Amino acid sequence: MKDMAEFIETTDGVPTGQRGPAEHERRAQILKAADEHFRHYGYSKTSVAALGRAIGVSAAYIYRFFDSKQAIGEAVVAQVLSEMDAGLHEIAAGPELATARLRRLLLSMMQCSCDRFLKDQKVHEIVVVAMENNWCATVDHQHAVEKAIRQVIIDGRESGEFERKSPLDEICSAIVAASLCFSHPKLLESESNEELDRRLTIVTSLVLRSLAP
Repeated sequence: MKDMAEFIETTDGVPTGQRGPAEHERRAQILKAADEHFRHYGYSKTSVAALGRAIGVSAAYIYRFFDSKQAIGEAVVAQVLSEMDAGLHEIAAGPELATARLRRLLLSMMQCSCDRFLKDQKVHEIVVVAMENNWCATVDHQHAVEKAIRQVIIDGRESGEFERKSPLDEICSAIVAASLCFSHPKLLESESNEELDRRLTIVTSLVLRSLAP
């Protein structure tokens, strides 16, 4: 896993409650302790004071680096989502036909969401909190997802695989919205693997039919 200190800002470079020097040993220690506590106790049951005790400093000292518990949580969520985004970007930039890449993108969105959000309930909790409150980390994630989809759609239009009449922005937004039924952590909670696979198949088929020239 990458050092969380690499993810202390959102991907568009806008700070989210961060203070002090970006490259600081204490900042990395705080984020490491936060990741461990959030995974073990959950975000809601973790206090800034508890994080301070874990690394031998006061809560006041932690506030020299983060202006709130949410700011710490955003850095942790950014780590989780940035790893997903990197995988989607790799697929979007791949050598396959656009149709195959779009299938892989949607499949990866479901698989990564299940792996990260369902197998670890504490991670699921903090990501749901982040999405429900529109934390910058989740907004950046949605932008990254749409960017990957946009790249594939553009390539598909240039290769003649996809139609060119529909507005590009509308297509990308519609695909992102349709994919939420098998990728949003809140919507994954009560569904079986079979149901998620069924949703993926339906959405993928519908999207590809709508994109046909």
